[in-house]
Amino acid sequence: MTTHTNDCQACDFRQVYIEARDWPAGTTKPIYVHKSEYPRYVGIRSPVYEAVDGQQPQKLLGHIPQVSHTFGYWENQYAYANEHGLTIGESTCAANFQSTSDTAIMSIRELTQVAMERCRTARCAVEAMGSVAELFGFYGEDPGLPGGGESLTIGDGKEVWVFHITGDPTGHSAFWAAQRVPDGHVVAVANAFIIRQVQCDNHPDFLCSTDLPQRALAAKVWDGKGILDWNLAMGPDLTNFSYTPGFSPIPLYTSGRLWRVFSLVAPSMDMKRSIQPHDYPFSVPIDRKFSVRDLMDLQRDHYEGTDVDMTVGGLAGPFGSPNRLFKGVGLQLQGGQLPRAISIPRTSTSQLGQSFGQGLDAGLPSGLSKLWTAPDSPASTVYVPFYLGVADADESYQTGSQQRYDDSVAWWVFNFVANFMDLNYRLMNVDVKAKLLELEDQIDKERGETEALALSHLRSGNMFAASKVLATFQVQTQRHVVKSWRGFGHFLIMKFNDGFVNYPNVGTDIGYPAWWLQMFGVNDDWSPKWAIASSTPPADYTLLGVGPYEDVSPATVSQAVTLAAAAELLPAASDSGVSSFTWVFSCIACLVSGAFLGRRSSTSGRSEVSEAGLLFHKL
Repeated sequence: MTTHTNDCQACDFRQVYIEARDWPAGTTKPIYVHKSEYPRYVGIRSPVYEAVDGQQPQKLLGHIPQVSHTFGYWENQYAYANEHGLTIGESTCAANFQSTSDTAIMSIRELTQVAMERCRTARCAVEAMGSVAELFGFYGEDPGLPGGGESLTIGDGKEVWVFHITGDPTGHSAFWAAQRVPDGHVVAVANAFIIRQVQCDNHPDFLCSTDLPQRALAAKVWDGKGILDWNLAMGPDLTNFSYTPGFSPIPLYTSGRLWRVFSLVAPSMDMKRSIQPHDYPFSVPIDRKFSVRDLMDLQRDHYEGTDVDMTVGGLAGPFGSPNRLFKGVGLQLQGGQLPRAISIPRTSTSQLGQSFGQGLDAGLPSGLSKLWTAPDSPASTVYVPFYLGVADADESYQTGSQQRYDDSVAWWVFNFVANFMDLNYRLMNVDVKAKLLELEDQIDKERGETEALALSHLRSGNMFAASKVLATFQVQTQRHVVKSWRGFGHFLIMKFNDGFVNYPNVGTDIGYPAWWLQMFGVNDDWSPKWAIASSTPPADYTLLGVGPYEDVSPATVSQAVTLAAAAELLPAASDSGVSSFTWVFSCIACLVSGAFLGRRSSTSGRSEVSEAGLLFHKL
């Protein structure tokens, strides 16, 4: 499995299938300047990209030779998964070299397209992208050194590789290296390179650009002693590097997410948090097998249950919102760094590739490999399947832009709920978690039945029938999820209108929690009050032993209901945690065993979530 959140406020979120094609000898592939905003591409690659309202194509940078046949694949900001089960996740990384489209023509998006068009395996993808980048030059999609590098996780059902790339001093070529992820291991990439010592001499677990050590030595980023350390040579030290010029260094932006992923997938390692990203290993062995839904839940994390739980404290407000606003003049003047969770509000889409490789593998053919896609912030969205090699999709996932609100568009349906939750995140999140669980369980049940039928067609050699079954299910599921979530959003408007709980009875008071009022010294004096930062909570925070949630339920609800609901939501005590641009997670799930801290909506934790959901629906 590989996964990626495209954390981009202004990005084009349309999901598009690029059909397989045959090309005459001598054909070239046009390469355009990278653009993230809508429309990211205008042209003939798909009907979705046809020009409307006078749209013009992007600037043409050049051409590269085309192969005789290109495979079909799903793309969004990047090419994510092709018909042969090759999947990719992406993370932009700070680098010591910066190239531009004035001298180089290959961005990471164009490279992922090359991989998906030409390759069946992860190793092929690394070599194809690397050779094209060396020949035609690589440039970062974001300006300056903060966006000078890129990392991809690439999986094919057999192997997962981590691929790092940056420009070079000439501006016309590229440095790159790739390392295979050990079977049963997990890697996390959080906007910083993770490959350390690079074994370039015919090592089975490494692939490198041409003469990488010698060129690194000539570029004066390596002293030639020992083994070349990619991270130290090609990336800045994030503890003193300003990721955003004009703002303080934010090393926890990277190291916080590394710690969180590793501590959740391998709790037996008792990983300690560190401000220095270099302190973390390339990969860790996962404690136990986990499912695709476990991985979805990891993408939804805000450090819940740790001592830096983002739903707790003054910045979370009276209703426990984990969402933070980055940058801005205020933070520039104040300095410091805000916690950066795995799930953040400005995510455009989240992608999760699930590959079963080529042929029959553990009873599953590559025809059942899929790309799970979720619009907007992972914490409040539903992942829906896009089967690889199946071109059909509901229109709601292929249309729209952030420039115009349209509730027929999947992204806007989920984006509305995510934003509305900030009125009272703590209460609404109970409803959201319950609805997510309901829809995910429904998808899993119907998916199991559908895939069994498709598998029977595949085993009998009837590819057309299998594709038809999967296409019908895929479109119906996507349409149902969007329609359900749209109605759910309308329900939330009614239920939490004007700061009350209005279901099943209208007008039940919520009010502010006592600890919040205590923080601001609320009394009979109406003049403005100001809170002073403190490392300890107000005395009323632990009133009745239920923490900040003592006022979560209206007085009309029994104390038993109050305590039960509060207990489900109360962060667990922990000695660990961290505050923390896009993280990428990959593993070979079928090869691991041990103990894993399971997802909160797994079988073991389902009764808690379901009970809390029922309790709050009774209010």
